Amino acid sequence: MKRLALGALVVLFSTAVFAEDTQRYVVATRRPARLAVTSLASHLPDPGTRRVDAFRFIKAFGADLTPAEAAELRRSPDVRWVEPVVARSLMADESIPGAQMVPYGISQVQAPLAWTGRRTADVNVVVIDSGVDFLHPDLAASWAGGINLITPGQPPMDDVGHGSHVAGTIAAGNNRVGVIGVAPGVRLWGIKAIDSTGNGTMEDVIAGLDWVLAKKAELGGRWVVNLSLGGPDTSEIEREAFEEVAGAGVIVVASTGNDSTAAAIQPVAYPAAYPTVIAVGAVASTNVRANFSNAGPELDFVAPGVGVLSTVRSGFTFGSFVRVDGSPVLAKPMIGSKLDSVEGHYLYCGLGGAGDFPPEVRGKIALLQRGVDTFAAKTRRAHEAGAIGVVIFNNDDSNYLFTLYPKDDPDSQTYPWPVGVGISLEDGQPFADKKSGAMTIGYESDDYATKNGTSMSAPHVTGGVALLWSFAPEATPAQIVQALTATAMDLGAPGPDDLYGHGIIDLNAAARLLAPDAFTPSTRTGRRFLRR
Repeated sequence: MKRLALGALVVLFSTAVFAEDTQRYVVATRRPARLAVTSLASHLPDPGTRRVDAFRFIKAFGADLTPAEAAELRRSPDVRWVEPVVARSLMADESIPGAQMVPYGISQVQAPLAWTGRRTADVNVVVIDSGVDFLHPDLAASWAGGINLITPGQPPMDDVGHGSHVAGTIAAGNNRVGVIGVAPGVRLWGIKAIDSTGNGTMEDVIAGLDWVLAKKAELGGRWVVNLSLGGPDTSEIEREAFEEVAGAGVIVVASTGNDSTAAAIQPVAYPAAYPTVIAVGAVASTNVRANFSNAGPELDFVAPGVGVLSTVRSGFTFGSFVRVDGSPVLAKPMIGSKLDSVEGHYLYCGLGGAGDFPPEVRGKIALLQRGVDTFAAKTRRAHEAGAIGVVIFNNDDSNYLFTLYPKDDPDSQTYPWPVGVGISLEDGQPFADKKSGAMTIGYESDDYATKNGTSMSAPHVTGGVALLWSFAPEATPAQIVQALTATAMDLGAPGPDDLYGHGIIDLNAAARLLAPDAFTPSTRTGRRFLRR
C-alpha cells in the first residue's frame, strides 16, 4: 500500500466521523512541520479541543488525535514517529495538589465528552446564594459581577462558603489547578440573597430575579439561574416572579431540598416545586438516590450530590488530606486537630490500645482503627508514644465525623493534639494490611471542600444547561430542556418517577442531540485553542 504524505492527513480529518475519543500525541517530522500543520489544523474540529501546536525550532508538532489518526500518521514518509504524551511533574510535595482535578460528578454527567464540541456563544449564569468568592483563583476569570441584597452597596462576597461551592461546580476554570466545573468559561454572576447564618427570604429571591431580568434587558443574551436554596412554603408572588423570568427566556434550576430520611421522603421544596423551575435531586457516585434528597412528582432530574468537591471561599475553610505512597485519599478532619501537615512513614497500631504502640512508632504517623476507646484516648496514646500524627480509619461503612473533644474529658480542650485526620474503612483497611508505607497528612486552610446536598446537585444541571446553550445559541429554553429529558439515563422505575425524575443528565448525549453540527469537522480556517 502506498504510504501517505503528511498532507494527506488533511483528507482524513475532513472526511472522518469523530466518534473516537482523542488523546494528546507528539508527531516528529522529517522537515519543519509548521506549514503542513497550518493546513492540517484548519481541518480539525473547532474549538480547540483538537489543538495542533507546531514547535518553532523542533521538527515536531503536538496534536489531539484519535488512535486511527495516529496510526495513519505513522504511515507517512514525512513522519519519523508518533508518541502519546507522557506526564512530567515538579519534584516537590505540596500540601494541596497543584494538578487540576475533575470532580467525579463532572464526569458522571458526561461533561468532559461534551467539551469536544464547538462552543459558539457566551452564556450568563447567575448564582443566587450566599454570594461568590469572585477572587478565588478558579472563579475570578469567569466573574462578570453581581449584587449584594443583604448588605446593599457591598460586593456580593460569600461569607458562608455555600455559593462559592455551587459556583465552582458550574464554572471553575480550566486553568490546570484546583478543580474544573461543568461549563468552564461561562460568564458568572452572583447575587447575595442569603445572610451569614445561611438564611434569607423569598423577597430576596424575588429581588434577585428582578435584577436578572433587568440585566438581561440591558445586555441581552442567554441567561441561566441557579438556586441551591428553598423552603417548604409556597408563595404566589414568588411563583409569578418565576413565571415572569421563564417568560423572558431565562432558564431556572433549583435544588429539591435535603429534608428526607430513609424512613420518610419529604416533598420537593420551593422554588424547585414551581412548574417553571427545573427541580434537581441528589444521587451518589453509584447513581443511587441520596436518602436526604426530597422527591415527588415535581422532580425533573437527579445529579451528583454526595461527596462533591468544589471551590469554597479562599482561606475561609479548613480541609484535611492524606496521601499514601503519593496517591490522594479522601480525608476528614478530627475536630481539635492541630493545624499543620506532616510527612513520613506510617505504622499500623491496631485499635490504639495501651499496648499497641511499639517503640518504632516514634517519629512516624500512627494508623489506627476506630473502636473500643475514644478518638481522644487513642490519639493521646499515639502522641505520648512519639507519633507525629494520627490517622484513624472507620470500622464500618457509615458516614463519620471524628472529634478529639469527648464530653467526659475537659482537659481535651487544652491538650496539645498532633495532626489528626479520619478516613473510611474502604480506604484504611488496605493500608492496615500493608502495615507501613510513605504517608503525608495535614489539616490546613483550604480553597476547596467536599459537600453533600441537593445544593450540590442543582449546579451540575445549571452548568449543563449553560454548556448546551453554548453549543446551540439559537435553541429555545424548551429545546434545551427537551434535549436533557430525551437523553437522561433512566434510573429507578422505568420511565419518569417521583424518586429520580427523568434520571441523571447525560450532557454528551444531550449536546449531540441538540447540536450535532458542533461535533462535526469545522469548515473554518485558522487555529483555535482550548481556553486555559
